[in-house]
Amino acid sequence: MQMTVILIHGATLNGASWAPVRRHLEGAGLRVLTPDLPGHGKRRSERYSLPEAVRTIAELAATLDGGPLILAGDSLGGYTAQAAAAHLPREQLKGLVLGGSSHEFRGWPTIPYRAKALMFRATFALKDERKVIEEKVPGLLREYGLEERDVAATMAGGFSLSVFPQAVAALCGVDFRAKLAAIPQPVMFINGDLDTKHVRGEAAYVAAARDATVHRFAGCDHGVSLRRSGEYAELVRQFAQRVAA
Repeated sequence: MQMTVILIHGATLNGASWAPVRRHLEGAGLRVLTPDLPGHGKRRSERYSLPEAVRTIAELAATLDGGPLILAGDSLGGYTAQAAAAHLPREQLKGLVLGGSSHEFRGWPTIPYRAKALMFRATFALKDERKVIEEKVPGLLREYGLEERDVAATMAGGFSLSVFPQAVAALCGVDFRAKLAAIPQPVMFINGDLDTKHVRGEAAYVAAARDATVHRFAGCDHGVSLRRSGEYAELVRQFAQRVAA
């Protein structure tokens, strides 16, 4: 059966932000699904919670009639993938690809995220979120390296900044390393070597995984799937080929 890759986006983004990766993978013969998580994209009226995000992935996997699949998530999407793995049939899930999601959201490491969440809340108490998005986000997406067509698609897919505090609250206190340790399938970690928070936690996450491989992008910060989309997609393709065999 054809391998499916479910690409799970990061906080504030949407499924359309995967367009560059999707083109590469579909060109290689893989089926690709790019859902919007709760609170994101076309689901901006909802709140993000980890259980609802897991439900989204599990329900999507159930539509594949048991066909083999890989979960590939970046940032919030990576944490969602780790939480969702236990809710998918073991024989269906063939592996996980995790980017920017090997950082502990427990204790003092949560402080910078909580501070940023407070800043977001304060900002949108004073400013119109839609106006901030229209003024700031297209330029940020271009800085990440997205082509104009993909910037336009991501903006049209629905962008949310106010969901960021919800995502932080949902992740704080969760023992993702324990979830990872319970996953029997192969896991590939893809991080940028400038993503200092997640590189710092990478070794512990790799040690927790039962069958782990690691790839680092030199000179790359957080958001590897956006910043190095072609190379990221090729790594996912190679991983899919390996776990299918």
